[in-house]
Amino acid sequence: MDKSNLKPGNLRRIKALALLSDAQLAAFLEYVEVVTCGFSETLFREGQPGDSMFMILDGQMRVYTKTKGGEVMVLRLLNPGDFVGEVALLNQTPRSASVEAMRESVLIKLNSASLQKLVTEQPLAAAPFLHYLARTVGRQLSEMTTKLRARMEQPDMLSFLQ
Repeated sequence: MDKSNLKPGNLRRIKALALLSDAQLAAFLEYVEVVTCGFSETLFREGQPGDSMFMILDGQMRVYTKTKGGEVMVLRLLNPGDFVGEVALLNQTPRSASVEAMRESVLIKLNSASLQKLVTEQPLAAAPFLHYLARTVGRQLSEMTTKLRARMEQPDMLSFLQ
């Protein structure tokens, strides 16, 4: 899909953009690029430098990591409307997982330089997008903290051997 074929309504299916008006979506389009991934193509690998996020318009992506033994551990599946790479976009940090296409996929890419321009030039389009990202990252952190606490509170099953 070519960027010129995208209409504001196409972007509305992306959760982070759903609340933007048509005018805000049209402005947002000026700061992104369209990326396509073929079946089993890797979008990025764990540990690679990151400075962009990807929003899925069509297709399905798999987020995974590998254990020390080389076993693949699937973290989540991404479908149209989902996004990945928000932490790298905001912090320019190495990728914490790998992402590959489970079928041919069309994504929208926003890099950190474009985000800075968007914030400066189109703050009314950037504000709701950034607010959604902040809420999402906050929710993810809260969920991770809850899981970590639960794991730490589990009794050590081998402690009776000591």
